[in-house]
Amino acid sequence: MVNPGLTPLAQAEGQGEVLLLRQAQELGFPVKGTWVVGLWEEFARLNNLAERIGRLFQGVFGVRIDEERLLLAAEEAKRAVRESYLLPERAEAFLEALGGRGPFLVRRAGEGVYHLAQTPREALFALKRLWAEAFRVEAILERYPALLPPPPALTVLVQEVTTLPPPEGGLLEDPFLSLDLSQALGQKVVAYTWEGALLRIESARGG
Repeated sequence: MVNPGLTPLAQAEGQGEVLLLRQAQELGFPVKGTWVVGLWEEFARLNNLAERIGRLFQGVFGVRIDEERLLLAAEEAKRAVRESYLLPERAEAFLEALGGRGPFLVRRAGEGVYHLAQTPREALFALKRLWAEAFRVEAILERYPALLPPPPALTVLVQEVTTLPPPEGGLLEDPFLSLDLSQALGQKVVAYTWEGALLRIESARGG
């Protein structure tokens, strides 16, 4: 069977929020069904994104930044990601792994902005949109001279919910759960919940 590139939270390795969510789950806190997506490196390699995106930004950064070319290059980089593809067998395995489940909240680990997906196929589309968002002008300027973000920065979480929260502001801090989690984890964190279960942990250390 082809690896779907989806790792259940309980088996996932990683740092930052992935680690915090796994620890919270191990401690018995009510964490929503969560999978960690580990497909960016293969996706970028198969679609030759490092070279393609590098060419797009040639001449953008010199003695001074060519702002017009930067805007155009960023839009083309996002388009390149959105229009690229996973291996067909990988995409099918991804869909099969989530088959019969949903809806989903899809977001980058350590970030609160999320995409909503009613079905596994919508979750797959949301995955590419999240990867594409890493090439916003602001994100590129923040990490320059690197054009592609490091793989951990593109770790995506797929989280199953019963009902979809609003597109913005749906996840609310639970101050009591935040306090309990902070004590259990030994560091100050903020817990965000939906439907009475934990979906996101924000660390005071960032992420």
